[in-house]
Amino acid sequence: MADKIRIDVLTLDSVQCAACGYMMESIAAMPQEIQELIEYQEWSIKNKDGIGKFLELKGKVLPTICIERDLVFESIIPQYEELIDEMAQRAPTPAMAEKIRSLRDKGFEFDKIQENLQKAGAGLKTRTDS
Repeated sequence: MADKIRIDVLTLDSVQCAACGYMMESIAAMPQEIQELIEYQEWSIKNKDGIGKFLELKGKVLPTICIERDLVFESIIPQYEELIDEMAQRAPTPAMAEKIRSLRDKGFEFDKIQENLQKAGAGLKTRTDS
């Protein structure tokens, strides 16, 4: 049984694509209490691994947020409450779901966005220069 919720963000490139960057920000700006419960990664289709993940998850459009392998937000940047509700619905335990729901009114922490994006590695795996 997993102790964290897995979130995959399928992107073109979170640095050069504004919508892709906003998708990564919506995850990265979650409060610290949520950050401790999730594990997330950007998958850019600009490299082989990202293309593989896009095909594995049966992606259709970019950007897309997948929660526990479900395509949840396809080309729709979620509001905080929507993201919380979808994560709680897919939590591995009822206790984790309840903890997530208890943070529904907290809101995004945009003051830590640079720190969170850096931690997430946003844009670091989107290019392969020859």
